[in-house]
Amino acid sequence: MKYILSHTAAIVWYMRHESPRARGDRTSRASVTGSSVPNAASVARLQWFLDLEGVPLDVLVDDQRFCRCTKSLRVHLCTRELPEGSLIAITSPWSDIPLYVVCPELAYLQVVHRSELPTAVYAGMALCSDYRIDLNADGGVVQRARTDRRPATLASIARYLDRAKGLTAVRPARTALQYVREHSRSPKESGLAMFYGLPCHYGGAGLGDVTLNPRIDIYAGKNRFGEIQTEARYPDILITANAKGVRYDVAFDYDADSTHKGQSKATKDRRRANAIATVRSLIHFTLATDDISDFDYLVLMGERARRALKQRPRPLLDVPRESARGRELLRQYNDRRFDLFVSYVQGLRDF
Repeated sequence: MKYILSHTAAIVWYMRHESPRARGDRTSRASVTGSSVPNAASVARLQWFLDLEGVPLDVLVDDQRFCRCTKSLRVHLCTRELPEGSLIAITSPWSDIPLYVVCPELAYLQVVHRSELPTAVYAGMALCSDYRIDLNADGGVVQRARTDRRPATLASIARYLDRAKGLTAVRPARTALQYVREHSRSPKESGLAMFYGLPCHYGGAGLGDVTLNPRIDIYAGKNRFGEIQTEARYPDILITANAKGVRYDVAFDYDADSTHKGQSKATKDRRRANAIATVRSLIHFTLATDDISDFDYLVLMGERARRALKQRPRPLLDVPRESARGRELLRQYNDRRFDLFVSYVQGLRDF
């Protein structure tokens, strides 16, 4: 008998713990065969042990007889053979009951199967991020140490999907993956990247190609020998678009602490913004906590960014915007955009 943590509970677990993968580890050959379901007392113990209190426990089984759901337990049936390495052993609270978690790539695929594309993108960005959830930390988020690997990468997910032929939702998983971006440093950052980067038919602004926390080398004066010095800056969100063969860039920084960290933090943020502003052709915006709680202001900033990127108004319509059909299409788009804002920018999520 063994228990296998899966689906959303697996993603939440990955986002609250250091990666269980170690470089050089042998690929696990464990399978779903022999998996079982914990009773109510064991569910409570697992939630406490795995730091998942308040999170429904998703488990994977291969026997229909075990399939049942309660408020704290969701059981998922898996009768197909999984690719090698799909299960990773983790520390169990019992000496006689092994505990496994599905690999992050399979967890992503599982979420795709049961969710709309924005949810899948958000989950993928969490698994490919540089942050970890720590409910005791200031703001609830900490950055992963160098020794703590990201749960997944775009490349590792793509490789897994190549090996997952026959599993459900592989095709929509590939579709969602093209909008996933690596190196997010907070859930809010992921939400903002989706709000400005996803295509309009998913509720995004469709401003251009998004990169999270790219390195930009900034001029930092000259040393005593007259040699030019540079220093690295990392804007949270860089959006790139091309117009008539010319590249345009807009950067957004999300400074969550700028409103309550005092004068020294404000000075540091200002100097950081001033340095980035010297990059040729790069327009830089800063968003504070109050800003990202204001839907209308985020829409306005998106339109300002669109003008800077020399992009046409979105969404593109095949009817006049002033017509009855045009107004209806714009209303539908604004509804999608507001839903995206509420769910992924403003919304409180477990990852």
